[in-house]
Amino acid sequence: MRRMTLAEVAEAVNGRLLGDADAAHVGIDAVQTDTRALAAASAAHDVLFVALRGERFDAHDYLPQAAAAGARAALVSRAVESPEVLLPQVLVEDTERALAALAAHLQRARATRTLAVTGSNGKTSVKSLLHAILDAAAHAQGGVAYVNPGNRNNEIGLPLAVIDAPEDALYAVYEMGAGKPGDIAYLCDIAPPVSSLVNNVGAAHLERLGSLYGVADTKAAIYDALPADGTAAINVDDAFATYFEARIRDGGAQRRLIRFGLDHDAEVTAQDIALDADGARFLLRTPEGEATVHTAMPGRHNVLNALAAASLAMGVGIGLAHIVAGLQAARPVGGRLVSHRLAGGVTLIDDSYNANPSSLDAAIDTLAATPGARWLVIGDMRELGADGAALHAGCGRRAKASGIDRLYALGELSAAAVDAFGEGARHFADHAALADALAADLHAHRAAGRAAPAAMHDTGPGLRVLVKGSRGSAMDRIVQALLAREGDAGDTQRGDHHAA
Repeated sequence: MRRMTLAEVAEAVNGRLLGDADAAHVGIDAVQTDTRALAAASAAHDVLFVALRGERFDAHDYLPQAAAAGARAALVSRAVESPEVLLPQVLVEDTERALAALAAHLQRARATRTLAVTGSNGKTSVKSLLHAILDAAAHAQGGVAYVNPGNRNNEIGLPLAVIDAPEDALYAVYEMGAGKPGDIAYLCDIAPPVSSLVNNVGAAHLERLGSLYGVADTKAAIYDALPADGTAAINVDDAFATYFEARIRDGGAQRRLIRFGLDHDAEVTAQDIALDADGARFLLRTPEGEATVHTAMPGRHNVLNALAAASLAMGVGIGLAHIVAGLQAARPVGGRLVSHRLAGGVTLIDDSYNANPSSLDAAIDTLAATPGARWLVIGDMRELGADGAALHAGCGRRAKASGIDRLYALGELSAAAVDAFGEGARHFADHAALADALAADLHAHRAAGRAAPAAMHDTGPGLRVLVKGSRGSAMDRIVQALLAREGDAGDTQRGDHHAA
């Protein structure tokens, strides 16, 4: 962020500056909301500490720690008077909204072209693909492209990401998440896009969004936020495509529409698709021309994600050469179909970052498209409302019908998937029990392979084990437990892992 005085901060957030006569001139060039990260940040920056309040915490109680860690000032919703807190303070009604206002203030002064992505599934993968494209284009122009890191896509994370963005970035791509009505509109007020996308609409956060229509209505705000000359990328394969097109047109603005898809007529599409465990190869067809692309992201759904990224990039004038270069340079995000090669022809596929029914269906399809034995390991999918058990059962039936050989499940809701899958499925009460059973079954699988005739050794396509679940199910613990066991096991060696 650019350097600001506290007087400027107070004006930007409609706050009142508390402190002595010199407080207005105190400069800040970084923002922190976590006292645990303050000391490191303060070593290089003049930090404004934002005292947020949550259901179970109030960061105002930690202002002494913030002062001790080197904060230069604090943004507060109640003045904290204490001999341990000798900090100038900017007093506001709501620190969370003030954080958003500060980010929006900084964003408005930038010339950065902003692109925004939301959707029930695939938005982080689209963000990664799009950032690679924008990075290639920006590099050719002698500049940089920025992306919100990690999971900074909510009402706290996104403004922090915007504040941290380089002032001179040519492009910025922001993933935006929605857990309740109004979330996307709130985030777009902070970082208004010129090119935007709802990647798809699926059964996610139904407890608070109510229905698929509620999901679509909330996410459509990313199109509402476009300027009159903005570009909307539309997934024509999604059931809500016509709804989004009508919503965009109802505003009366002549926004550009770029339609992409695999199953319906679209300006941006792919042909001659070849999938394997290491990625996908396809012919990319666009209004700008066509080219062969090889991505390192496996699965048909990731081909569609590549088309989404290409469409968004075209919306800001990126040419085909940079689109192809970016798609081929992009690598999977941690926890999303990242393969670890284990001994004995076993591939552990870490797709544990998050899950909902649609993304689990895509994972099942990707696993089913690979040769050899296939084992699926799932944890509960959260926030599905009253239909949670039925949606888990549907995934169990899909896995069985797709030819998945075994299903391992963790969590109360996942028991319904086990029942629907039938023979070959097992349910576990905790992570340790599941990890133990998987380790034992992998050992038995290898032992059976060693007992086979010599001519059969190492000739088959091997075994693939895919792990997936909502973030709250912490299925990454299963991945890490298996990797640790494989590294320590006397009869196996963990191979180099690579992004698939």
